[in-house]
Amino acid sequence: MKTYDVWLNKLRKRSQPSGAVSQWAHALAKKQGGDPEIWREHLREILDEEEKASLDLILDLDLITAPAQQTGGSDEQMPLL
Repeated sequence: MKTYDVWLNKLRKRSQPSGAVSQWAHALAKKQGGDPEIWREHLREILDEEEKASLDLILDLDLITAPAQQTGGSDEQMPLL
């Protein structure tokens, strides 16, 4: 599953900052329910390839871990023609 492997590599890079996995675990607990400690353990198992993530979890993790998009900084509207 090449696509899954690419996704997992991106997730590993995003998990490098200290505390990232803990933040994700808290976000998942809030979104899907459960205990953050169990989510943290589950995420570690996925990162260590001991377990595969479900499609729902992949989608939730993509939303949670996506880098923030930068806006153009301009609040101007385009004029109507």
